[in-house]
Amino acid sequence: MEQQENSSLQLPEEEGIDIKKYIYLILTHWWWFAITIFVSMTVAYLVNRYSQEVYSASCTVIVGEPNAGSGSVESLLDELSRIKGNRRKAVVENEITILKSYKLARMAIEELDFGISYTAVGRRNIAESQLYKNSPFIVIPDSATRQSGMPKVFVTLLSDKEYRLEIGDNIKETLKFGELYKTDAVSFSIVLRDPQTFNIGKLYSNKYYFSINNLNAQALEYSRGLKVEVNDEKGSILTLSITGYVKQQITDYLNKLSEVYIRSNLEEKNISSDNTILFIDQQLSGIIDSLETTGLQLQNFRSANRVIDLSKEGSFLLTQLQSLQSEKVALDLNEKYYGYLLDYIRNKTDYSDIVAPSVVGIHDELLNSLVQSLNQLNLQKRTLGLSVIGTTPQVTQINSQIDNTRNALQENLQNLVQNNSIAQKGIDERLVKINKEVQKLPATERQLINIQRKFSINDQIYTFLLQKRAEAGITKASNRSDHKQLDIARPENAVFVKPKVSMNYMLALALGGGLPLLLLLLVEFFNTKITDRRYLETHLHVPIVGNIGHKDEGGDLPVNEKPGSSMAESFRALRTNLQYILKAPDAKVIAISSAVSGEGKTFCSVNLATIFAMAGRKTLLVNLDLRRPKIHRVFNLHNDKGMSTYLIGRDTFETVVHETNISNLFVATSGPIPPNPAELIDSQQMIRFIEKAKSEYDFIIIDTPPVAIVSDTMTLKDQLDAFIFVIRHNYSDRQVIDLINHVSRTKMKNPGVVINDIEVKGYYGYSYRYEYGYGYSYSYRHDYYSDTKEKRSFLEKLLKMR
Repeated sequence: MEQQENSSLQLPEEEGIDIKKYIYLILTHWWWFAITIFVSMTVAYLVNRYSQEVYSASCTVIVGEPNAGSGSVESLLDELSRIKGNRRKAVVENEITILKSYKLARMAIEELDFGISYTAVGRRNIAESQLYKNSPFIVIPDSATRQSGMPKVFVTLLSDKEYRLEIGDNIKETLKFGELYKTDAVSFSIVLRDPQTFNIGKLYSNKYYFSINNLNAQALEYSRGLKVEVNDEKGSILTLSITGYVKQQITDYLNKLSEVYIRSNLEEKNISSDNTILFIDQQLSGIIDSLETTGLQLQNFRSANRVIDLSKEGSFLLTQLQSLQSEKVALDLNEKYYGYLLDYIRNKTDYSDIVAPSVVGIHDELLNSLVQSLNQLNLQKRTLGLSVIGTTPQVTQINSQIDNTRNALQENLQNLVQNNSIAQKGIDERLVKINKEVQKLPATERQLINIQRKFSINDQIYTFLLQKRAEAGITKASNRSDHKQLDIARPENAVFVKPKVSMNYMLALALGGGLPLLLLLLVEFFNTKITDRRYLETHLHVPIVGNIGHKDEGGDLPVNEKPGSSMAESFRALRTNLQYILKAPDAKVIAISSAVSGEGKTFCSVNLATIFAMAGRKTLLVNLDLRRPKIHRVFNLHNDKGMSTYLIGRDTFETVVHETNISNLFVATSGPIPPNPAELIDSQQMIRFIEKAKSEYDFIIIDTPPVAIVSDTMTLKDQLDAFIFVIRHNYSDRQVIDLINHVSRTKMKNPGVVINDIEVKGYYGYSYRYEYGYGYSYSYRHDYYSDTKEKRSFLEKLLKMR
């Protein structure tokens, strides 16, 4: 029952996070937040004010299906139509890789005026603004001099006639516009972009600098910065976007890249037709001479011999000869193509411009399939090479497939050459037989047949080649790019990207508030001091009987010096709580201690004794801290006699107890510091002293040594009616709680805790809660500005109710 009533003095344990604690923590460190928010917002303003603006431009391109032309490389992709589900995705992925390739970026940059970058320097050399075609001057490099390793060249416009040139710290010259500046490393001249409208007074700045760009690095930068997105997973519309400082420059690049991309596709489609025409022209060059020679011979022979037509037998033989000779010519043409193809695959590694077998009339299915496979693998390798640098497993696999296909093609060609040779021998044998029949004809007719046969053969070959050349020319003329640009990039449609003003301010505000909050939380997390009552209520096994405020100034007896102060009220509340703990009629002895020195036990002892005395209770304050006595200095008493001399039997009870200038308050000083204070306290003389004090006084307040340092206090537990631990706010370590809980388990009577040195800020001040047991409690909040008499009346009524 006793334990239940004692525990009723403690607030019920609450779970969760103490929100009020952290709000108070933030409010007490408001200046941290003010400084960090001010600094972060200032940085955000400077970033928004002086950062160069970045824009994003975009255009759209339609990717079409590759169209198969006669004898073109693109016809090889038709085999992929068997798997329509993957064809579109594969084509689009390949085209995205091509668009982001270094090759296309380099071609686009070389066709644009990106060789020199112009930058305007702001006032006070703080902000810079990159220019493009709006720079007031143009730099014309000397084409005869290789511009290598040129640093930034600063140009300050002085007038419409001259400017000042600065390169590094050593070169500073004033030159006229159009005048050539030449050194061993650089050579250039500067002219005004528009001399007629130039007005130096209207310029944002008259200081600029330019630099000659490295095309290789610039192409890499643009190719890596390009973003290509598919508008629809099943669609073929690509959106190209890129960011940059100048809207006109990035839109020019996107439009030029799209133009180069479309043109490259058309040029690649025309490669096969060009190679076919070149191959046919090489064959025609020899046929034309032969055709002219045989034609002239035929004409001269007929004129000389006056032969117009052949006999019936001669015409029949001529027809047979022409037929066999045509077959022989076709076989000879096949032989030349086989030789061309063997030489091509042995000596070249790029198979994109192979003349298809169908161009020369060869329709061998295996040969056509192998040539198509070789072209297809070569196309895959080229596409992969646009996005992969060095040797990778994919490249190794494709190279292996190319080698296998090339070897199979070589083997097939060798078989075709052998078959072609056999066919040629059969034709030759048949020609020999017919020639024997021709020898039986008259000499004139025989000569005419030979000349007519040669002319007919050359004429047929010539006609065949001209037909194939015309077909290739028609195919080339009808070729169209598979892709086209849907929307061009326009400067007015460019989107402002950064600096993101609102986001920067929001980020600055978040950082400005978050960093000090994080710091406070870290400090709180690693702080091992007792900083709030809630923590004590959660972990203590003994009740909290009082809260003592922070003493800013004044003496050691504020309850006597300022009886109406909040400090005096806190000790009155402590006195009231102790009266409920000391329920037995003879319960009078209260020991006050702490874990270590410096926690305010002596301060609490003297003021608690004083507040009891001020209530009309005869009170004895005993200084039993024999090692470090302080109480005699508070009351300005002599310490030559005291508890140490009494315990050794040298002085009597009356000689060590002194009356103070406070009514009803008496003090037993400690006396000289003894060598064995623990043995003196644990003696029968000490028991007799307490018994005598209990018989003469209403309350005995004993100031004892710290329990974590010495064990003097524990020897008195049987003579004590209440044992009060003093915990100093924001000073005592949390390990003190374990010590207090341990002491409370040693059958110490009526243990309790007083929280000392709580610094209270604000209007309301302290909040006290009195609990009497049996479910009855009352919360009382001390107000700095309330009437002290009213509070005293409340406390007196509270005692009467008890």
